[in-house]
Amino acid sequence: MNYLRIVFLLFFALPLAAQSTTITVEATGCKVMNVYSFNGVGFNLEQALDGSGDGTYNTVFEIDAPAFRYVGPSAGDVLPLVLGSDEAIIISGRCGKMRNAAISDSPINKQYQELKKQFQQNNAAFSTTMRAYNSAAAKGDTVTLKQETAALVTIDRQKRELLQTVQAENSLLAKVVTMNTYLSYVTENDGKYPNELDYFVNTYFQFVDYENEQYNDLPWTFEGNRNFANTLAGAIPGDRLADILQAVYAPWPEGSRAQFFAMSGGFSALAQKKHPAAIKIADAIIERFEKKFPTPVKLISAQVSGLRSFSIGAEAPLFTGDSPEGEKISLESLRGKIVLIDFWASWCGPCRKENPNVVRVYNQYKDQGFEILGVSLDKTKARWEQAITADKLTWLHISDLKGWRSEFAKQYGVSSIPQTVLVDAEGKIMARNLRGKALEQKLKEVFSSGK
Repeated sequence: MNYLRIVFLLFFALPLAAQSTTITVEATGCKVMNVYSFNGVGFNLEQALDGSGDGTYNTVFEIDAPAFRYVGPSAGDVLPLVLGSDEAIIISGRCGKMRNAAISDSPINKQYQELKKQFQQNNAAFSTTMRAYNSAAAKGDTVTLKQETAALVTIDRQKRELLQTVQAENSLLAKVVTMNTYLSYVTENDGKYPNELDYFVNTYFQFVDYENEQYNDLPWTFEGNRNFANTLAGAIPGDRLADILQAVYAPWPEGSRAQFFAMSGGFSALAQKKHPAAIKIADAIIERFEKKFPTPVKLISAQVSGLRSFSIGAEAPLFTGDSPEGEKISLESLRGKIVLIDFWASWCGPCRKENPNVVRVYNQYKDQGFEILGVSLDKTKARWEQAITADKLTWLHISDLKGWRSEFAKQYGVSSIPQTVLVDAEGKIMARNLRGKALEQKLKEVFSSGK
């Protein structure tokens, strides 16, 4: 008995053997083919496939347990799939559109694709039913309310049944389902929460097992939280949303990769909307994970630096650029003046149309301590200079001639032009995107108050 007990313990103490999958990719238009993993912000290169020169790529990929990985020629052109459950996988596609590639002879990947379709169908049915329910409620149509309530009960039952079925079949895919199973407030609340917003916040992740380690390597931990934050961003405009989200992230094991995925998913949604709560979430991520996950956190740090410039009262990010004459001009050198940073370009029609208004207010206030620093998103110096002359833009100008890849634009989160940032004499942001009468009114307030 003692001998058998020792053997039994030794057997279960051994690490699980890595599972091997032979990957064959048949794709046109490719130079290379790789396997990537998701790091919470972008992708890490894990393994390159061997190319035969005829558009076929092969490798044997080993992984400790089934998990999501990405196959494609670059991080921006990949096919998500589950590796580690099949002995062999054949992928057929075309580079540039790898996300649409086909996977042959893989039951788990077929099931995953079917699950995604089921999520879409469930969401569509839920949205349609809720619109009908709300319309009936507004009209006081009790007959239709009863019908739509019954439909919501059916949808919720189908969602529960799907989760139970997948839990019995596949542990990994079941975790995906938990991130996509939200039940209706109308049928499920039963007086537990005072309103739908509280219900949403407290029940969206009710089926998640926070202690399960599979969430640590699950991109849907990110996706689920991105969807969650995206919905809340429209309902809660202020930065108090950050506190709500922090409470939602608390159940994850502290400092875990799953917690990082959850927080980075929330940040991604908020950053895209330039939501005020994004900065607080980013700061929490940086404080908690900078040493543990330096590469993706560095990307978040760079992204949030542009978002900070949307916060009124924040320090305006400093930069130095070249004028058309090749002189260095820095934002910091303009301290003591009210500065309008004007992002524009010679090819931007709305910018050129706005220029006469900017010329007018500049001439009105330039002798009172007002300066404009034009930041061009041009790529051609000659066109930039011609536009300055043609529009009589007599203020300061800089450009790195990188177009939309302008480092200055990145610093300020500029994704469209014209766009302006008004900076006070101490270098703090006073306002953004003032044009026309709004700009004129703001400058009138500033200079009449003596600020």
